[in-house]
Amino acid sequence: MCWLRLFTFFSAIISLGAVEPTVVTRVVPEVEVLDLRSSGKLNLKAVPECSALWASVKHPGVFWTLSDSGSRPEIVPIFADGGLANGRGGIALRGVKNIDWEAMTGDAEGNLMVVDAGNNISTRKELFIYIFKEPDLLAKEITEVRRVSFAWPDQVAFPDPDLSHDCEAVFIANGKVYLLTKHRRDTLTDLWCVEIPASGERANLRKVARFDVQGMVTDASISPDGKSLAILTYRNVWVFQLPVSGEDFFHEPAKFCLINPPMQSWQVEGCAWLNARTLIIGSEQGDLYTIPVSQLSDVK
Repeated sequence: MCWLRLFTFFSAIISLGAVEPTVVTRVVPEVEVLDLRSSGKLNLKAVPECSALWASVKHPGVFWTLSDSGSRPEIVPIFADGGLANGRGGIALRGVKNIDWEAMTGDAEGNLMVVDAGNNISTRKELFIYIFKEPDLLAKEITEVRRVSFAWPDQVAFPDPDLSHDCEAVFIANGKVYLLTKHRRDTLTDLWCVEIPASGERANLRKVARFDVQGMVTDASISPDGKSLAILTYRNVWVFQLPVSGEDFFHEPAKFCLINPPMQSWQVEGCAWLNARTLIIGSEQGDLYTIPVSQLSDVK
C-alpha cells in the first residue's frame, strides 16, 4: 500500500474517532407497488423544482417548500393542492445563496432550517444550515438569518469515490437535529446528529447509525404528534415509530411500501405529514401525492 493510501486510511480513522456503525437491515414484506396519482399541482414558476416539504406550525394547512441548485434563495408557502398560500410566491432569505438547497425542517418554537447540503458528486467541502423564524405569509423577505457551516467528518477525498456524502433529508427529534445521507453507489443511508452551537458559525456532526434504506433518501419528516419518522426515497417510503428515548431509530416498529410515481414526474424529493395518518409527497416536476399510512405494510 502506497503512502498516500496509508495517509488516507489513517486520516479516515482519525476523523471518525470511532468504529463505523453496523449496518441495520430490516426484512421488508412482499408488497404490491403503490401507483401514485397526482392530488395537486405546483406552480412551476414559483417552485421550479420541489426539493423539500415541511408542514407549517404557525400556519395550519400550509406547507413550506423550496427549489434546489440554481433557484432563487427563497421558501414558498403552498396548500396541499399546490396553490400558493400567499397568492404571490416565494419569500427570500436576505444575504443567502442557494448553492444546492435540498432539505428543510422546523421546530415547535417557530424556528425553520434550510439545509444547503446538496452534493451530487461529493466535491463540496463546506455545507450550510440557515436558521430563521418562520415568517408571515405576506412577508416579502426574511432579514434575520443565522448561517451555520459544517463538513462531513469522515470525508477525506473530494470528490468522494463512493459518492456517499450527498444529503437531502433533515428532521428534528427530541430537540436534536439529524441528517440522512443520500448514497449513489449503494442503498445505505448514514444518520448524523448535528450539534449546533449556541453561538458561533460552525456545527459538529456525530454519526449515529447506518441503515439499508433500499434506495436513495430524498426527504424525511416527523409526524405532527412527534411519534413517527417518515423517510422517502425515489422508490419507497418508510415510517418508523420513534423511540421513547435514545437514538436507536431503525430498530423500532416500522412500516414500508414501494411507490411508483408517473414516469414524467418520478423525482419525488419532498415529504411532509398532511395529518397524523397521511403523508404528502412532492416531485421536482410539480406533482403532489398523498399516501395514507394505512397503505404501508408492517416490517419485521
